[in-house]
Amino acid sequence: MKSFSVVWPASLSAVTVLEHNYGIPSEDELAMLVGAASPHFALQIRSRVAEYAAILPSTHTRQAELTAHLARLDRLATDGQSGTGPQDLPSRASLRPAQHP
Repeated sequence: MKSFSVVWPASLSAVTVLEHNYGIPSEDELAMLVGAASPHFALQIRSRVAEYAAILPSTHTRQAELTAHLARLDRLATDGQSGTGPQDLPSRASLRPAQHP
């Protein structure tokens, strides 16, 4: 069996997927990422959006958009999502603690 070795050009270095900097997504890319969120993955997606918000200056024009996405993902993760079609399983209770008067 032959063995192969990878030879990296001097200008490149190997990085893991977690170390790679993908940059700030466009508005359309961000809408696709956040729009496809389900309650199960909302906190993971929220973490990624929070990283984007942290990279941008607080006065950047996209901060309001990112803040709105963060709030939506928080609600989705804690309150869940009700579907519009027939339910084959009963609804699950919210993860949000009950408010006592």
